[in-house]
Amino acid sequence: MADISLQVVLNRAFTYLQASGVEMTLERYRTLLHLIEESVASTAEDGQGDQLLESVMERIPGYFDLPETVPPQATPELCRGSIGYGRDV
Repeated sequence: MADISLQVVLNRAFTYLQASGVEMTLERYRTLLHLIEESVASTAEDGQGDQLLESVMERIPGYFDLPETVPPQATPELCRGSIGYGRDV
């Protein structure tokens, strides 16, 4: 896979934070840039853009307080019941 530019990594992380409900203030934007800087330093020897993006996304919860999401119930509560199998009617 082709290398991903720093701008793409910044855009994806920024969009992820906004979609997660984090209000992006100047201080949080600086925190994001610092996060990317540390990720670049840790993956610089490999030079892989994909690994950089993965590193940034894995580190986001350590730098930002993300709102807790509660997934909706997939189905109504299950109730024990019978549809009449095995009855001699």
